[in-house]
Amino acid sequence: ELQLDEEQPAGTIVGDISAGLPPDEIGGLYFISDHESTGISNDLNIDENTGIITTARRLDREQKDHYSFIAVTMTGVTVEVSITVNDINDHAPVFPKKKAVLKIPEHTAVGTRFSLEPATDADKNQLTTQGYTIREGNVGQAFRLETKRAANKVLYLDLVVNGLLDREKRSLYTLVLEAFDGGSPRRMGSMTLEVTVTDINDHAPVFNQTRYHAIISESLPQGSSILQVFATDEDEGDNGLVLYEINRRQSDPDRSFVMDSKSGVITLNRPLDYELKRVHELVVQARDNASHPEVTNAFVTIHVRDFNDNQPTMTIIFLTEDGSPRISEGAHPGQYVARISVTDPDYGEYANVNVSLEGGDGKFALTTKDSIIYLIYVDQVLDREERDSYDLRVMATDSGTPPLRAESSFTIQVTDVNDNPPLFDQQAYRQTIPEVVYPGSFVLQVTARDKDQGPNGDVRYSLLKGKNSDWFSIDKVTGIITTATALDFESEPAPSVTVIATDSGRPPLSSTAKVDIVLQDVNDNTPVFSSNFYNASVKENTPAGTCFLEVFCIRRTPPPPREMKE
Repeated sequence: ELQLDEEQPAGTIVGDISAGLPPDEIGGLYFISDHESTGISNDLNIDENTGIITTARRLDREQKDHYSFIAVTMTGVTVEVSITVNDINDHAPVFPKKKAVLKIPEHTAVGTRFSLEPATDADKNQLTTQGYTIREGNVGQAFRLETKRAANKVLYLDLVVNGLLDREKRSLYTLVLEAFDGGSPRRMGSMTLEVTVTDINDHAPVFNQTRYHAIISESLPQGSSILQVFATDEDEGDNGLVLYEINRRQSDPDRSFVMDSKSGVITLNRPLDYELKRVHELVVQARDNASHPEVTNAFVTIHVRDFNDNQPTMTIIFLTEDGSPRISEGAHPGQYVARISVTDPDYGEYANVNVSLEGGDGKFALTTKDSIIYLIYVDQVLDREERDSYDLRVMATDSGTPPLRAESSFTIQVTDVNDNPPLFDQQAYRQTIPEVVYPGSFVLQVTARDKDQGPNGDVRYSLLKGKNSDWFSIDKVTGIITTATALDFESEPAPSVTVIATDSGRPPLSSTAKVDIVLQDVNDNTPVFSSNFYNASVKENTPAGTCFLEVFCIRRTPPPPREMKE
């Protein structure tokens, strides 16, 4: 059994055949078995006289790792020769491709794996591929590598998402992957992996401004361009392709304007009439072209200028959910009621318009910061129970000569909050009834009133649990008190109950009233003697009219009988 490392220079001694002879056998001339097809004649030199084996060239274990032949001496002794070529780390790991491309969608979950083609190493055992590293390009540690050795000894490789991928922040990672073996020094091979972060539709279009303004003359020809809106989308491809349209359900149902879906240019579609409508509020949408598009809205205010008349224009928006002119009585001073936008078509300068407010008895006031947008706000505490509506008038006057004025009148309704408890007509009630009445008999009716409206003013009655409350019942709607059971003057001649009046507000408010009921006694108990049997002694010759015995008759607890003495 002989062995030597691969890649040794030609002429390196492998061994001596005579080392395999028995101790008493002396080597000499050897006959070598036919080895034409074994490669021995090309790779090894065997001296048939001395038995010395040397390499004929550099041996490569990866091409042939074992040689064997039989040598026979002149005396007929046979020696089986086996030569093993040992591996040395003469090969580096090699990737199938020097450059590869991988596409990963953005926002792929952390921990998601992508299999890569492994590197191969012609060496074996510890000298084959032992691991992989990302040498460069792993910005933000977005990826990591995980490996697994299969039954075929190949070390397979997975690229694992290690962090959040956002195409809009980084769309390409150029990773240099390196495979290394277990030699010392170890050999390495590398490849370039281009990871393209593909787009998903995670961004909505964004307008360059949320509100657009335009002032046009009512004489503007049909088909004229008015303004152009512009929106961008950080996504790419169809996900980033922005298309425009007017939201017809929320604005411009008459199609006075049309919009180019690609350019965002709004043009006049129908003639305008200043006297019919002076301000057009459009809701425009920008949506991307994805299968599930993202949509963003912007607002376009188009003021129509009168060709002959130059009075200011006003737009009033009441700050309620349904846009109606109302305010809660619980509103604090400073709370806004309505938003007013004004313009003067003549000058196009909002500062030339003076806006004033009339009416409201000082409960409301007007403010502005830029003379463009005015706000009506609550200036004093409101009480709906004192007054439930206020008539207001807003006037906008330009600075022309003579000045022209626009005005708008409206009524602000003050809505109710539950700030008043029900109040009884009187705090105490008194009623006299016979003690003997049937259950369900009328006793009296209490009444409580609530100044609030709706559920806040809806009063319900109940009895407070007490000593004699189970003798009576009350109708929760009418407040009528009736007897619930038989009454008994002897056990309680003057029962009283407490009535609770509660409204239906949230939270509910309540108040109480005391009801005193006086029972009239009726003859419902027969007299009872104090004893069923009396015994007395009378002396003879007692004068007539002498009292000799006194008996007592009681209803329930008579005093004990006592004997009369002379």
